[in-house]
Parts: sequence; structure tokens; C-alpha cells
Amino acid sequence: MERLASIHVERRVDPREAVRQPVRAYFGDKLAMWADCELRDLSASGAKIHVSSLYKLPPRFILLMHQTGIAFEVVLKWRRGDLAGLSFEVRHEVETMDEPRLATVREAWIGLRPRS
Repeated sequence: MERLASIHVERRVDPREAVRQPVRAYFGDKLAMWADCELRDLSASGAKIHVSSLYKLPPRFILLMHQTGIAFEVVLKWRRGDLAGLSFEVRHEVETMDEPRLATVREAWIGLRPRS
């Protein structure tokens, strides 16, 4: 009997890189709610994160990469258990961003960023 090969069609626009990096998701009114996550895959257009399924992520939120000082406005594309796929909409350099609506994220980054 012939084995059928599984066919995987890659739908990503950009190549992804496997990573293991702590990140934090901010959401809710005035971004007052947050969830610590782990970045698993990263590309120019999106990411995959590991976040406990206890956290109910909204359709749009902010993802803070405290090691690099970058925050992304993201769209939740899919969720399977503790994994979530995101697409990036807007990228912010946290050190220089001055948007009042993102002040909570900047303040958190100041406390979380790695010190030299």
C-alpha cells in the first residue's frame, strides 16, 4: 500500500526564526492587564507566542519585547491551547515612543529592560 505524503503549504509571507524569549502582552482598559509569555517564532510580519490558556487574549493587544525595547500592536490570528499566532500591525521603539495611550507599556519596559 502506498503512503500518502502529507502536504504542508507554507502560508507565511516572511521566513520565521525559532526563538525563546520572554515577552509580555498588554490589553484591557488603559492596558492595565498583562500576561507574561514566551516568544517562540518570529518573522518580520508576525510571531508565535506561548501564553497560558488561562489568559483570554483579545483580538488586538500590545506585545512588549523587553529585551529589545520594541513593542508591537498585534492582531491575534489564531489560538490553540497555550499557543497563539500574531500578526504585527505597528512597531514602536519603546525608548523613544511618546504616545500617551502606550505610557503603561513604556513604564513597564523601564522596569523590565535588561541592565548593562
